[in-house]
This record gives sequence, structure tokens and C-alpha cells, in this order.
Amino acid sequence: MNKTIFHFTAAALGALFATNALAADEWPSRQPITMILPAGAGGSSDPIARLLAEEIGKRISQTIIVQNRPGAGGNVGMQQAARARPDGYTMVISWTGPLATNLALYKDVGYDPVKDFSPIGRVGCTPNVIAVSKSMPVENLKDFMEYSKRNSGKVSYGTTGVGSSWHIAGEMVSRQAGNALTHIPYTTPAGALTDLMGGRLQAIFPVIPMTVPHVRAGELKVLAVFSKNRSSVLPEVPSAAEQGYPDLVSDTCFMLLAPKGLPEASITRLNSALNEVLADASSRKRIETMGVDTQGGPPKLVSDYLAVEIPRQAALVKASGAVAQ
Repeated sequence: MNKTIFHFTAAALGALFATNALAADEWPSRQPITMILPAGAGGSSDPIARLLAEEIGKRISQTIIVQNRPGAGGNVGMQQAARARPDGYTMVISWTGPLATNLALYKDVGYDPVKDFSPIGRVGCTPNVIAVSKSMPVENLKDFMEYSKRNSGKVSYGTTGVGSSWHIAGEMVSRQAGNALTHIPYTTPAGALTDLMGGRLQAIFPVIPMTVPHVRAGELKVLAVFSKNRSSVLPEVPSAAEQGYPDLVSDTCFMLLAPKGLPEASITRLNSALNEVLADASSRKRIETMGVDTQGGPPKLVSDYLAVEIPRQAALVKASGAVAQ
């Protein structure tokens, strides 16, 4: 009897191992992949996520479904992704806020962007800019700094909330201008933009995608791009560094990650697919039209970015005095 039981158990174990090996070999054919986006539908990150889901899905022959999970500045979606099984059927597309800024802004975000995730690759970055109404009597960043100093306390800027990239960028400029600017937080980007064009605000510091249609329509002026180099989307706008302000660097960078423990073979395949998308002329043009300068590269670039950006964002948040509301 014992011998029979042994043979049965060995056979059962052999079948189990064979099934697991088959499942691994067949990845990712078993079910659609979920790409968590820690933001609501319709935001600037939504079209990027949907494009990547479609194009990466083609290259790995599997459907990828974008799941919007907004809340707490991206923390809710990141928490869900961190708790998911590392089986290749869950990814998350995230950005500088949930990956770096929030760590200094919230007491407990509920996840560790380094320890809880396996990097897949960098997508690209979109810098913040300084935008003013077309009627404001300034033509460049130096003009704005001098105008702000002459009118200290009378120059207000709108943001999407305390601790947002708009706020951090605005506080960086305010410090350069002798703390001359007044912060006005809004609940939506549209509210700040409407008040800027209506003359009730003097400046906003959004990322590029939001400004492009209004610049093209002649409704506002972008004075500087907060990066070391010019943006391919607004090549006519000089960088802050070009204008003598090399420390004014503020951008939002998008990364693709998976729950910690994803097998190396899956990471390699997803990274390869991502880089193929970013190298494709048509896809790259679509992404850059959204205001994002594409990057790509190995997964290690995500880790390198976080190693620099987490402490940098902590210093910026501390200097701005921002706290989560």
C-alpha cells in the first residue's frame, strides 16, 4: 500500500510540476494583463498608458487592459500593484509623484517604490513649464523674476494642489524670486488654467501637454521649460538653464514596473517590448505629441532614477513646506 501511495504521490507531483512549467512557458497567454494606472481616466497620463498597453500587447501577443485606480495622489493604485502576485499579469505605469514626491509628502504611502516593485523600464519625461497669460508684460524667465520682485506678494500662481509638481515647480521659482509669489491651490487643472487666461492668476507651472493647444492658439505664453534641454514638443521655448537658471529642473517621468518577484525572463520580454514601442517612429511621434520625450533603456535606469529622485524630491518638498491635505 505504501508503495502504491508513493507512486501516486510521485505521479501527482510530476503532473503538478509539468503544469507549472507549461504555465510558465505559455506566459502571457493564460489571461489578459492588467496595467494599473494610479490616476483617473482623462488625465495627461491616461493616453500614454493606453498607447503603451495597445502597442506592448501587440508585441507580446496578449491583451493589456488599463485599470484606472486614482486616489491619494496615486498611492491607492500603487498599493494595489504592490499587493498583486508577481506572475506577469499585473503591471503599473507610474510617475515621479507616487514614486518619489509622495514619500516625503505623506506620512505613510503604504508601499515602497524600491522594495515592492521590479522595474521594467523608463518611458519618458515631460518637464514642467512656466506659463503666463498673453497680456502679462513679460517675455522670458528673467522678465518674470524681475516683475515678481517688483510686485512681491501680488503675483499669484495656481496649482493642482499642495505638493503637486506644479506646486514644487512654483516654489522653486518663488525662492529664486525672493519668495515673491503667492500660491493658490485648485482642485482641477482646468480651474487654474481658466483663471490664468481670465487674468485672475499670473502664472501656472504645468507639464507640457496641458499647455500646447493653448500656446498654439495664442491664448498664453510659455516662458521657459524646466529642464536642462529644450523639449521636442515646444522647441521654440528655451530651457530655464539656457536663461541662466540651471537649478530650475522639474519634470514628471513615467516608469513601467511590476510587483516585486516577477521572473527575470518576463522582465526581459516586457522591457524589450517597451523599447520596441519607443523605438517605433509612429509610436514615438504619438507619445511625443503628448508632451513626453521618450527614453527607453534597461530596467536599471528606473532604479538609477529613483536613487537620485527620491532624495531630491524630499528636499524640494521640505523647502516648499508642502504637506498632504
